[in-house]
Amino acid sequence: MNGMRFSLDKLIIFFCIQYALGRRGSFPYGLLVNFSLLKISLLVIVSDIIQTIILLNFFDYFSKHFVFLKRFKQKLSKKYQPKVQNSKKKFQKIGNTGVLLISALPYAGGALSGSIFAISLKIEKRKAFFIIISGCVIGTCLYYLGFTGIISVFK
Repeated sequence: MNGMRFSLDKLIIFFCIQYALGRRGSFPYGLLVNFSLLKISLLVIVSDIIQTIILLNFFDYFSKHFVFLKRFKQKLSKKYQPKVQNSKKKFQKIGNTGVLLISALPYAGGALSGSIFAISLKIEKRKAFFIIISGCVIGTCLYYLGFTGIISVFK
């Protein structure tokens, strides 16, 4: 019982670090508490799936139910209409690939960035979910390979 409690504590701390710092914090912490790289990678992917579901639903609910934000957005878009249209066209060209790349970026990306970008591009939630998770899996694989290389250098 005591060993399981200790392991549960490690998992709780791991998920807190994952949500606060993302992959860049959870991989070093996982290695510090003697998790295998495969276990760390699987925990990060599960964490990203949970986070993406929560974020996409939260942002969708938030954008539909808070009218004052819609009014604020309309005022801003009227004021900056030419700039907004140019930026919107550029981002819509990137589309799904951009969401995938942002989700996979090792240091600046992840589920949060991918969700925000997908919602701003008005990509359907189900499609955005699969794109974001694909990006998170790619990013986690990059971390896995990077940490495998680093560990092999120090052994």
